[in-house]
Amino acid sequence: MLQVLLIVQVLVAAALIGIILIQRSETDGFGLGSGGGSNFMSGRASASLLTRTTAILAALFIINSLVLSTMAARGHKSSIVDSVVEQEAIAPKVPQVPVAGEETKKAVEPAQKTGKKQQ
Repeated sequence: MLQVLLIVQVLVAAALIGIILIQRSETDGFGLGSGGGSNFMSGRASASLLTRTTAILAALFIINSLVLSTMAARGHKSSIVDSVVEQEAIAPKVPQVPVAGEETKKAVEPAQKTGKKQQ
């Protein structure tokens, strides 16, 4: 089902791009070449058809995107954060042993951090 929806998504996206590219802009020739009476559809009717087709394809694209995202979200058992926590719980705990020759750092008192002298 997921593969079918992905193919539909690609086809709808390609059709949407094509329909948008064949639309005329508002300033295209100032309406001089909108055609005479010999056209199948007038300039206004073809613009209306293209606008309606664009809106339908855009709605299909959005709905298909939402369905695909819902299917992808249901396909995962848990989030990435949960899987990291599980892996840390399974991993063996290695004790921290200082390396030979390395000194352990002493904790600095809070008074020495701020630079204030204790009285």
